[in-house]
Amino acid sequence: MWRYRGTPHYVDAQATRLGLSKDRLKEAWGNAELHRVSGLLGQLCERYHRAPREAGRPVVIPAELAQIQATLGRCERELEKLHALAAAAEAMLAEAHDAFGLDRPHRRFRVRCDSDELAAPVEA
Repeated sequence: MWRYRGTPHYVDAQATRLGLSKDRLKEAWGNAELHRVSGLLGQLCERYHRAPREAGRPVVIPAELAQIQATLGRCERELEKLHALAAAAEAMLAEAHDAFGLDRPHRRFRVRCDSDELAAPVEA
């Protein structure tokens, strides 16, 4: 059964996964895009738990299902913005390192998208 646990839980889990300080990421909890996703998912979780069940799955009428899909679509658009922001920050930092002739730091994560060529070398 789905339990939405709120932004701090998910941010802390990603900080742990990426090997980052949880304190550093506490500032991300107030990020506008992440806050919108969190609020919308909290509402969807309430809907999920209020819905009648059939074979363990929530049963919703088609009109309500369309609303749920639209809400998830809004969340996806917020996620797209977050990916674009991360990719822009990565590109800006790369230009700054290159401009000063400095090596780019090793990062344990990359920002990529489906349109990136898989065969293209990943710059450090």
